[in-house]
Amino acid sequence: MNKKYKEVEIKLAIEDIVSFEKKLQKLDGKNDGEFFQRTIRFETPNDDLEKRGLFLRVRTGDKNIITVKRKSKEDKNYKERDEWETEVDDPETVVEIFKALGYTKLLIMEKYRKTYTFSDFPDLTVTIDRLPFGHFAEIEGGEEDIEVMLERLNLKTIERITDTYWGLHEQYNKERGLSGEDIVFSG
Repeated sequence: MNKKYKEVEIKLAIEDIVSFEKKLQKLDGKNDGEFFQRTIRFETPNDDLEKRGLFLRVRTGDKNIITVKRKSKEDKNYKERDEWETEVDDPETVVEIFKALGYTKLLIMEKYRKTYTFSDFPDLTVTIDRLPFGHFAEIEGGEEDIEVMLERLNLKTIERITDTYWGLHEQYNKERGLSGEDIVFSG
């Protein structure tokens, strides 16, 4: 799998996961179960990638994937990125290669993820992410499909989130007087 595409998504904070999943199932949403995902985000000591609007990661879980994202457009309604990704056989070696290239600042994120797909929306996915600081849904697809899905879920008025999980985690920590950049489950 090698691909480049335009990622368009929103996030929603979800309080009642059970009710949210029931809504997805009523819309004939299908999922393959929950899996654990671990992301290693790479950066230089001076945050050079972030300053250039770039994001480099290796993700393990259901697949081992290298991804580069580049900010392309962002407004209050959608987060949009250019995205390139490919599967890799040996993510540990990739980590060592990136470190040797100077990407020595590593940030870790752990989450449990369920992905829902819909036969009547072939280019849209809804994922439910359980992170150490909360539950979120990501709706990814074309802008029109996202709007239709929000309407069908009766969520047109819910606050949209266009920030990254790292940005949300930073805000969460700040509000509680906590520190730490990694998003990991304790124990």
